[in-house]
Amino acid sequence: MDRSDPDAGRWRQIGARVLVVLASLAILLALIAAYARQAAVNSDQFANRATVALHDDAVRSLIAQKVTDEVVLKNEADLLAARPIIESVASEIVGGRAFTGLWRNAVRDLHRALFKRDKHTVTLTVADVGTVLAAALEQLRPSLAHELRSTERVDIVRRDVGSLSATVADIAERVKVLAILLIVLSLGLVAGALFLSPDRRGTVIELGLGAAVAGGLLVVTYAVTRSAAVNHLNEPDEQAAARAVWDAFLGDLRTEGWILAASGAVVAAAASSLIKPAPFGDPLRVLGAWLAREPVHTIGRVLRGGALVAAGVFVLVDRSAVLALLLNAFGIYLIYEGVSAILRLVYRPEEHTEPRPAPGPLRRFHRRRLAIGLVPIVFIPVVVAAFLGSGGTTTAAPVKGPCNGHDELCDRAFDHVALPATHNSMSVPLPGWYSSEQEAPIADQLHDGIRGLLIDTHYADKLTNGKVRTYFGSSEDLKQRTQLDGVSPDAYAAALRIRDRLGFEGKGERGMYLCHSFCELGATRLDSVLADLRTFLVANPGAVVVVINQDYLTPEDFVGAVRDADLEELAYKGPVDGKWPTLREMVDKNQRVVFLAENHAGAAPWYHLAYDSVTEETPYTFKKVSLLTKPDKLEKSCEPNRGPEDAPLFLMNHWISTDPFPLPSQASKVNAYDALLARARECRRIRSHLPNLVAVNFYRRGDLFRVVDELNGLR
Repeated sequence: MDRSDPDAGRWRQIGARVLVVLASLAILLALIAAYARQAAVNSDQFANRATVALHDDAVRSLIAQKVTDEVVLKNEADLLAARPIIESVASEIVGGRAFTGLWRNAVRDLHRALFKRDKHTVTLTVADVGTVLAAALEQLRPSLAHELRSTERVDIVRRDVGSLSATVADIAERVKVLAILLIVLSLGLVAGALFLSPDRRGTVIELGLGAAVAGGLLVVTYAVTRSAAVNHLNEPDEQAAARAVWDAFLGDLRTEGWILAASGAVVAAAASSLIKPAPFGDPLRVLGAWLAREPVHTIGRVLRGGALVAAGVFVLVDRSAVLALLLNAFGIYLIYEGVSAILRLVYRPEEHTEPRPAPGPLRRFHRRRLAIGLVPIVFIPVVVAAFLGSGGTTTAAPVKGPCNGHDELCDRAFDHVALPATHNSMSVPLPGWYSSEQEAPIADQLHDGIRGLLIDTHYADKLTNGKVRTYFGSSEDLKQRTQLDGVSPDAYAAALRIRDRLGFEGKGERGMYLCHSFCELGATRLDSVLADLRTFLVANPGAVVVVINQDYLTPEDFVGAVRDADLEELAYKGPVDGKWPTLREMVDKNQRVVFLAENHAGAAPWYHLAYDSVTEETPYTFKKVSLLTKPDKLEKSCEPNRGPEDAPLFLMNHWISTDPFPLPSQASKVNAYDALLARARECRRIRSHLPNLVAVNFYRRGDLFRVVDELNGLR
C-alpha cells in the first residue's frame, strides 16, 4: 500500500474512522453481553442480586405485605383480625438471615425454572415462611404462631410466560457465545483501524474518544430506562422498590459504563499529549465552532435542523434525562482535561538545534513519552482492579453469619467442636410428666443454645382417657429396657404400680412417643418434637444439631417420622467414620442435623449407629456428686464405656442418677464451672479427645455454656 499517495491516505483515514466507530459500538455491546452473561444468565449471581435488593426498606415492606396477604388469605377466617401484628413481624423477618436464605433459594429456583425450555408458568415461592413467622411470634403470640406453622409456602410472584421460557433459554445460550465473539471482534476492529490509519496517534485519540462516548451513552441509557421503568408505576412505595431492584441488578453495569468512559478519556488525553497537549478548553471551542458552522449542502442543513428540533423536543419531554446526559458528558470531559493538565507538566517541545549522536537502544524511549504512556497503563488497570475487587460484575452471596452462634466455629471440622447437650432431653415439666431432668421443653433448649439432644423413643398407646401406656412386647422385654436405661428397681416398681392401678387399661391408639423408660411417667409425641426441631433449624440457618436416639422404634418408623416432619432434607448425609466437614460446609449444604441410633439404625443412609463407629462415651451411672467433682475420682469417671476408642465423636455423660426423682440441687454442684471444666479437661487428657457432646441434667443450673465456650477456645 502506497502511504505517500494523498488520495489513498484520505481513503485510509475514512476507513480507519469507520473501523473506530464499529470498534466503539462492538466494545459497548461486548460490555453489555459480558455483564448479562455474568449477572443475568448465572443463577447464583441472579439470586445474589435479588437478595441485595432486600437491603432496601421499600422492597422489604412490599414483600412483607405480600407475605402477610398470602398468610391471611389462606387462613382468612382465623387470621384476618391478626393481620396488623403478622405484617409487623413479617417486616422484621424480611431481610433477616433466615428469610434471606429462603428468599435466595426461591429466586434461584425461579431463575432455573425460567431457563428451562418447557416451562410455561413460573412462580416465585418462598418455602417455610410460616415457620419463620411462627418462630418470630412464639414469644409474643404463641397461639397465633401455632396457626402460622401451617402456612409453609408463600407465592410472591406467579406469571404465565407462555413460550418465553424457551426464548429466554435460547437467548442465554447465545449471550454466552456472543460475549466472547464481541470481545474478539472489538480487538480485531481496533487492530484493523490502527493498521489502516495513516495517522496512528490520531486514531488512538479517536479510539479513546469513541470508548468515552460509548461509556457515556451506556450511563445515559441506564438513567433514561430506569426513569421510564420507575415512572410506569403509580405508588411511591412501588417506585422506590423498583429503583432499588433496578440498581441491584444493573447498578454495576452503570459503573462499567463510567469506567469505560473514563478509560477512553484517559487514552485520548495521553495520545494527544504525545503530539502536543491541547490548551485548556480547546476541545469545547472546537465543538462549538463545529456546531455553529453552517453546512454547505442542502441535505446537511436539513439534517442539522432536524437534529436541533429533536434535541429541543427531548429537552421538553424529559428534562431529567437531558440533565443526566449533560452531567455525564461534562464528567467525562473533566477527566480528559484533568489528565491533559497533568501531562502538560511533562511535555517539552522537540529541539532540533544541533544533531546529537544516535542514542542507545534504551535511551530511544524519551522520559516524556514513557511518563505519558504510563498514565493509561497504570490508570486503567487500577480502576478495573478496584471495581473487580469491590465485587465488579459479581455479587457476593449474603453474609452467612455464625455457626452455632460463633464465627470462630465455622471453619472447624465438626469433630473438633464441643456442643452443649441435654440428657433425656424430652424429660421436662410438661403436663403428664411425673418428674423431669431438664427445666424446659426441647424447643426452649434449642433456643437457649443446646445443640445435642439425647432422647428415648418408644411405641405407646394413647388411651381413651388421655393417658399413655408404653407398649412392650413381653415382660422380659420390659426388664431388658429398664436395665439398659439404668432405671433403678424403685423406679421400675413405681412404674408398674402406676401402670396397674391408675387407669392404664383398655385399648388405645398406637403411636410414637418420647419417654424415659415408661411412657406412664411422662410422654411427648415424637412428631411434635421433630416439628419443633425443624422450626428451629429453619429459623436459625447457622445451627448444627446432634440427635442420639435411644431407640425402641424400628428404623423404618423413625425415618418415616423424620420424613413426615420434612426434616430429611436437613439431615447430614456425609461420611461419619472419616474426615468430617466443617460446620460452614454443613451449613452451606443445609445438612445440619446428625441422626444417630443406639440400638438399630438403617432405613436411610443418614441414620447411623452411634456406638458402632461414630461415638465413644464415658460411663453414665453416677450416684454421688463426689464421683464427678473429687479430683481423685475423675480418672475413673472418664473410663471408656460404649463405642470404639478411635471414634470421631466423644460423648461426656455428666449427671447424677437419683431415680425416680432427679435432684436439681445436685445438678447445680456438678454443673458448676470449676467442677464441670475440671472433669472435661481430665477426660480430654485421658481419652486424647475433645468432648464433642457435654451432656448434663438441668442444663440451666451451673455453667454448661460457659464451659463449652472454654473448651472451644472462645473465652
